[in-house]
This record gives sequence, structure tokens and C-alpha cells, in this order.
Amino acid sequence: MCYINASELPPYKAKYNFESEEISITGIREFKRSQDEYEISFNASNLLASLFFSSRFTVNNSIVMPKTYDIKITPKFLKRDQSLVFDQKKGLLKSKGQNSWVVKTTESNIVFDPLNVQIMIRIFIKKGLKEFDLNIVEMENGGSKKYTFKTKGYEKCLVGTTEYKCLILERYRKDNERVVKYFLAEELEYMFVKIIDSSPIRTNKLELKEVLSFG
Repeated sequence: MCYINASELPPYKAKYNFESEEISITGIREFKRSQDEYEISFNASNLLASLFFSSRFTVNNSIVMPKTYDIKITPKFLKRDQSLVFDQKKGLLKSKGQNSWVVKTTESNIVFDPLNVQIMIRIFIKKGLKEFDLNIVEMENGGSKKYTFKTKGYEKCLVGTTEYKCLILERYRKDNERVVKYFLAEELEYMFVKIIDSSPIRTNKLELKEVLSFG
């Protein structure tokens, strides 16, 4: 078996723009390591709003092991404050804040948060997987849903004046119209260049604007 740890994915710091129907905001996205723990985060603010997302986790035999996930969003029209704790020893996933709940988990059925699942995706892509399933937490009501991920070929992506060869990966569920499309730059160890989350109700987009540091 080929083991790939997050340590083989270079740390980075980059400027990204998040755009939805309610807001367009640019901030800093960072992936870093402190001893045996990793963190991926996004922090953005302007005169209208502030967004903060953070996921902390470890990696064991190429599998991401979630620890905590935090969201803080203001102002009122977007307000959201929620924290998840993944208690692996007790087999519990706990949420507090805007949505409070507790659900049971198992070692054989790992649940990922919206950020650390992106590290799991990159590990699987680097292994050469073309299709796989992952469980992602349901933030509002607890529990999780299984999503299928499938590669759809390559496309050129332009970031400023730099062109990247991007692998296109789609995330979907049977009998659900929501589709998330990921663009992963081969030259940046499959770092995310763009994420487009589309449904009949809305479309959200996260897009790389500038790489500040890599490796």
C-alpha cells in the first residue's frame, strides 16, 4: 500500500476570493503544520463582513483524523458561529454554537469536515485514485452524508499571468442536484485553484488570486 501523509503536501499561504449571492470577499487561506498537528484555515474581512474557518487534524497512514472545526461569520445577515469537536476515543462528534448536537462515530466510518476533506482529496488524487467516496459532516443537524468524487479530465487554469494544468474533480450525491467542482493544480501538488459549489438555489465560488508562499 502506498502511504502519503499530509507532510508530503507542502505548506502554503495564498490569497483567495470567496463569492456568493450575498458577498464577495478576499482573504488568506493557509495550510500549516505544528509538530504532529495540521491546520487549514481561511480568514477574510472587509467593511461589510468577516469570515473565519479553521480545521485542525492529524494524519495516520494516509488518513486524515479530524480534531476540531470552527466557523465564525459576521454580520447578522450571514451570522454563524459553530464549533465541532471530534472525540475519537469516545467515538463522538460534538457541535456547539448556532447548531448544537452530539452524534456517534466509528473508526471505520470517518467523518470529515468541509476543510479537512480537501486534504483527504489531495492525498487520494496523489495516490492516483480516479473515483472515491467520502463522508462529510452535516453542519446543521449532525450526522454525515456520503459523497462520490470522480475525476473529469484536465483544463488550463489562469491565476494572474500564471497558467496551471488543473485536474477537474466533481463531487455529487445520487438524486441530488448539487454539484461541487474542484480545480486542482498539478504543478502545486494538487492545491485547489478554484471550487465552484452549484445547486438550483445558489452558486458559491472560491478562487485563488495569488500564491504568497509554497513549500
